Amino acid sequence: MHCQRSLVVLIVLLGLRLPGPASLTAQQPPIAGSEYPGLETGTMWTFDVPPLDYWAKRYNFRPSAGWLDHVRLSAARIPGCSASFVSPDGLVMTNHHCSRACIDAVTKPGEDLLANGFYAATRAEERACPGMVLDQLQAISDVTDSVNAAVPAGASASRAARLRSDAIAGIERRCNASAPAANCQVVTMYRGGQYKLYRFRRFSDLRLVFAVEDQTAFFGGDPDNFTYPRYDLDVSMVRAYVDSQPAHTEYLRWSTRGASEGDLVFEVGNPGSTGRLNTVAQLEYLRDVQYPATLKLLADEIRVYETLAAADSNRAKGLRNTLFGLQNSQKAIRGYQSGLLDPQLMARKREWERAFRAKVNGDPVLLRLYGDAWDRTAAIRRRLAALDVQRRYYAVGAYGSRLLGYAGMLVRLPTETAKPDSARLAMFQDANRGRLERVLYSPQPVDTTVEAQLLAAYLGAMQKELPARDPVLVTALAGRSPEQAAHRMVAATSLVTVEGRRALAQGTALAQSRDPFIALARVIDPLERRIQRQSDSLLDLESRNDERVARALLAVFGSSVAPDATFSLRISDGTVLRYPMNGTFAPAFTTLYGLYDRAAGFGGREPWNLTPRWQAARDSLDLATPLNGVCTCDIIGGNSGSPVVDRDGAVVGLIFDENMEALPNRFLFRESAARSVWVDARGLLEGLRHVYGAAALADELARH
Repeated sequence: MHCQRSLVVLIVLLGLRLPGPASLTAQQPPIAGSEYPGLETGTMWTFDVPPLDYWAKRYNFRPSAGWLDHVRLSAARIPGCSASFVSPDGLVMTNHHCSRACIDAVTKPGEDLLANGFYAATRAEERACPGMVLDQLQAISDVTDSVNAAVPAGASASRAARLRSDAIAGIERRCNASAPAANCQVVTMYRGGQYKLYRFRRFSDLRLVFAVEDQTAFFGGDPDNFTYPRYDLDVSMVRAYVDSQPAHTEYLRWSTRGASEGDLVFEVGNPGSTGRLNTVAQLEYLRDVQYPATLKLLADEIRVYETLAAADSNRAKGLRNTLFGLQNSQKAIRGYQSGLLDPQLMARKREWERAFRAKVNGDPVLLRLYGDAWDRTAAIRRRLAALDVQRRYYAVGAYGSRLLGYAGMLVRLPTETAKPDSARLAMFQDANRGRLERVLYSPQPVDTTVEAQLLAAYLGAMQKELPARDPVLVTALAGRSPEQAAHRMVAATSLVTVEGRRALAQGTALAQSRDPFIALARVIDPLERRIQRQSDSLLDLESRNDERVARALLAVFGSSVAPDATFSLRISDGTVLRYPMNGTFAPAFTTLYGLYDRAAGFGGREPWNLTPRWQAARDSLDLATPLNGVCTCDIIGGNSGSPVVDRDGAVVGLIFDENMEALPNRFLFRESAARSVWVDARGLLEGLRHVYGAAALADELARH
């Protein structure tokens, strides 16, 4: 809706005409705000409440219940990502990084599957992915009344949170017992306004079938991340097995023609987290407190890793993934922050909230029940802001220091294990004992150079923000500079080795230890616990206000407002569409021509270098084949690996990113230039057949 209005205005003002389908705007009539209030809350619709009238009015498309069931059962969720079944024999398509742990785990001595890719030409060659699971959504039921009934009127915020959590655990436990492969989750919708029970079928026998080279999946690296035009073939495939046989379930057929500009498409996946139902006060806290602090922390860590990588090429290889992850987070948060710093976006958000509150205040019942929720939340955020500096530095996990983290675990271990299991911090409960020991006694070597630099950055930042007599600062520095203190602490610690950590965990060794990290953790621990109790208490109160705002939202707008993302399955509508960029337009599709041109334009240097396989295949490819494409579908982190389907429910693409213009959509949905970026189904088949020699795999995808 907004995209078409903005684009038409731009074209009229510039005297331009859009080539391509003449009915681009006519296909999508504007939706009245009274029916769908501006779509500020986005289009991440749940499958139990599909916006059928909205789709019919905007796209002249009303899918049947069978169509919706088909795409839901063909979709899947894997840890942190989305996926889909794409053949009758259990073949699953997702992004490359979503299978990275499997690729690493199945790599044999002498192989480098990340660098060189992998293809199992036969079922016998497929390699089992240890620990990898996949969930297929079977059913959704509303359990709001059951959850709310567990909390008596007048319960304190902390008691209400505990009772609600216990009720949810009970519902999930009973559901899990209903079938051998059941995996159940109560999903909080509308920030506590609703609770939905999602029952999944879990597949735990997954085997790697195909993965491109790491460089092909991430062509352009961090510079191209969150940008468009793009030229990535970001794909991997696994196969789901049941009782040692390929799984037979619903699956998405491959489009025979692909998508064209102006087409209606749907993205089906598991968006991770959005904040579109946040109050203005909560967004201002992110803008003024949380994001600036997080960006400073990321900048400090990135500076450390970049400096060390530049000085040592061998260390640089080991730091590559860590550095990429930090840079990815930095780029994303900068994008989110840019929206909050945008006066127009914040003005729209304030106006939306003002209009919403006016409807609440205009109804005596709603006013009594919910009218003061926004003001109470604003007061809570002011109190949280006052705690923020201490919260960031009174933390044994600060700046990602492994040594300080180990010290914190060891200092807390005797205190927590002396408590009843249910009263312990989660990490120290019996159910998590194995994970705790794997972390604490990890054989992975500690890079003391990295540790010293991270610790110096932590102490230097703390010195700038905390008073000189602060107990943590005094203990850490002991009259030295941050750099001196960090290097002496690392040189003097016994926590570098597994044996040293085991020794401190035994008997009275910890109580007698003078290890500098143990000493610092002893000071931090009670302060961190105190700050955490205060924060938790405030957040429990805020959660209660969030529920009140959510119930007001449902009372005013009903299901016309999409809930925030919760890493639960959603379906989002959109149009394949170019967008204004740099005084011209970004195209709806890029092609294989563009891939080779971009590599040539940078002289084939990293991160725009082509692998030998792609260099050799150039003359055998149809270079006019679309490689990547964009649409106005509503996505965010967690949607990696989501299929893009057309009106027929056929695959036309594979989501792998969003553009920079879409990042502010975390807080308020706008279509004008925000785009989801996908691997085009045609480019994927072209690569399988002519680059990877995987004709059998291409046939499995395309023949159905």
